Amino acid sequence: MLAFSRLAFVAVVLGCLACVGASGSFAASAPRVTIVSDSVGGVLFWQRDAREELALGIDLRMDIRTCRRLATEGCVYDGARPPSALEAIKELGRALGAVAVVDVGYNDAPDGYGAALDRVMRALLDNGVEHVVWLTLRERRSSWADINDEIHDASKRWPQLVVGEWDRESSGHDEWFADGIHMNWVGGAAFGRFLRPLVVQACAAACAAGGSILAVGGELPPARLRTRYVGHLRPSGGTPPYRLTVTGLPAPLRMKVDGTIYGMPKAIGAYPLQVTVLDANGIRNRATVALRVRRR
Repeated sequence: MLAFSRLAFVAVVLGCLACVGASGSFAASAPRVTIVSDSVGGVLFWQRDAREELALGIDLRMDIRTCRRLATEGCVYDGARPPSALEAIKELGRALGAVAVVDVGYNDAPDGYGAALDRVMRALLDNGVEHVVWLTLRERRSSWADINDEIHDASKRWPQLVVGEWDRESSGHDEWFADGIHMNWVGGAAFGRFLRPLVVQACAAACAAGGSILAVGGELPPARLRTRYVGHLRPSGGTPPYRLTVTGLPAPLRMKVDGTIYGMPKAIGAYPLQVTVLDANGIRNRATVALRVRRR
């Protein structure tokens, strides 16, 4: 059984009792992404900044249990044994959404992990999950390295499975961890940044039927110095109408709430605009969009 601080354990238990959706109760129209994890993923409960960044534009749900195993009853912690990831997935059923993230294995033995992984994958697909991001373990023990081999082998059997290389990402960053496995505040932020592109990429491929991820971006047409300019930021996904805000516009340019940028620029340059889009259901996302002002 992995050691886990009392404070972090309480945070996990409180979050799991509610099985929280990090995007809030109004997120029904956003694409659902569910994280199923052991205590390692518990950092996302108390590292609120990382959780909110990860949840931008999606309906993020988390089912996290200390001492969890993949397909068998978990080890004893505080007098109780948690349900397996497989049991949790079967119970959540169609509520899982189109994308799932699995971060389970630190309490498992390598023998039988591959077979258990196949059972979990079958349960996920049977309940409508289309893409699975499966995270590797930090190879602090030889058994965890062996489990990572099983995860990589499984990606050859399951085209729906993408391996999230957390071991590779975190290598050389011992300062991210309280005990080599469980993350501190800095590690939680790094974990969220690592997960975000994996989740967005998976959702872009899998969320079309259930509503696409809220986004704003694309290229703005270049502006000309001392010439009247009109450009449009175009949100997509989510539920219109949208409301946009921006920082970084060169004076005297302005933007309307519908994303129309207008005015007469007075200085040449490249300006990274920080754009926030809010949809009708309160889902929010952010992006950086470049505006270039040319002399001619």
